[in-house]
Amino acid sequence: MENLNSELESSFGRRVFADYIKSKFEDLSLINTFDRLTALYFEVNSAVNISALRTVDDVYVKHYLDSVYPSEYFFGSCCDVGCGGGFPTLPLAITTKLDFTGLDSVGKKLALIKRAVAELGIKNVRPEYSRAEVLSKTEKRFDTVCARALADIDTALSFCAPLAKPHGKVILYRTQNDNEASEKTVTKYSLSLESVIDYDLPETDIHRRLFIYEKK
Repeated sequence: MENLNSELESSFGRRVFADYIKSKFEDLSLINTFDRLTALYFEVNSAVNISALRTVDDVYVKHYLDSVYPSEYFFGSCCDVGCGGGFPTLPLAITTKLDFTGLDSVGKKLALIKRAVAELGIKNVRPEYSRAEVLSKTEKRFDTVCARALADIDTALSFCAPLAKPHGKVILYRTQNDNEASEKTVTKYSLSLESVIDYDLPETDIHRRLFIYEKK
């Protein structure tokens, strides 16, 4: 932990993320929560391999900053489909205070979410070990459903759209090389494309595109 604290103090990625948090959110203690999450992340990842990211800079930029940058578009009850190790679930839950379900079909990937809930007191997150197509057969529906780097865009919508409430949103994190879904998919799942938002993560060369669909 001593070595990690030294890395945090000198980390470019942590500084970029902390600057963004200070500019966007009123709660300046949030960065302390993320520092504690980082310690858990490295502990869990060394045992379970929930992510390929191994450096402090990458965790703060490619997991945390990338997750929270579109936070203003989330509302109500939220579900992150294919949440993996907990991104964007955990960063969004910490910053927005909205209720999140982190859904993944690989149980071991939920280890970080479970530890964060138990040890960091992040109570607005619920890990769900299941598949989207199974959960969609229940009555559970969400105001906002998201997916980050999950399959191609048409497949991602086929997983996410059935879990959205009428007039709910489906938010897809993509790269700027990605195009919108086919008209066939949009029609099949009663969606309309509300927005396509291009942005760059601050002080990086990471270019992102957000697709926001509305469920009719």
